[in-house]
Amino acid sequence: MTTSETSARRRAGRLSVVRGAAGAVCALLALGVALTGCGSDSGDEAGAPASATPSRSAEPSSASPTPTKSSSSPSPTAVKPMEPSTPAELRACADGSCTVVVTKGTEIPRAEGLRAGPFTVGAVGAGGVDLTSVDASGFTSNLLGQRPDQGGPSTVNELSIAVLAIVEDTAKLRLFPAEQ
Repeated sequence: MTTSETSARRRAGRLSVVRGAAGAVCALLALGVALTGCGSDSGDEAGAPASATPSRSAEPSSASPTPTKSSSSPSPTAVKPMEPSTPAELRACADGSCTVVVTKGTEIPRAEGLRAGPFTVGAVGAGGVDLTSVDASGFTSNLLGQRPDQGGPSTVNELSIAVLAIVEDTAKLRLFPAEQ
């Protein structure tokens, strides 16, 4: 017998051992699954006590719990749509201190004393509020994706802008002098 024939037989022998072990494991698993569903939970048969552990088919899987609806929890309330600010309310922002409701396209006047603005609202939605400002020199400031939960207001020069709420296509903004 040649060396290559001997090593081929050894490999074949190793593979059959691995296949045999894998087959045995599969057979044991199949037997375990089959026996799990065979127990009786009734306890009526010939005075035999009920099984101490119910079969797996009788209890829900812990890997995929079924959600339960609690009748005591309050149902979510609908959020009232916000009415956009009037032009007069927006003009009040010129001093750098106001709270307004804006939609896409709203223009907030320049806060001259705080060297910021005017601002144009570019977008309002689930992704946040986008504001753009171009000053007299042509310098552009972009505040993109501003959200109520972002951790604080954004500041342009000496003006801070905080998003208080976003409801559908409207946002409530608070403008105020930045702390120095």
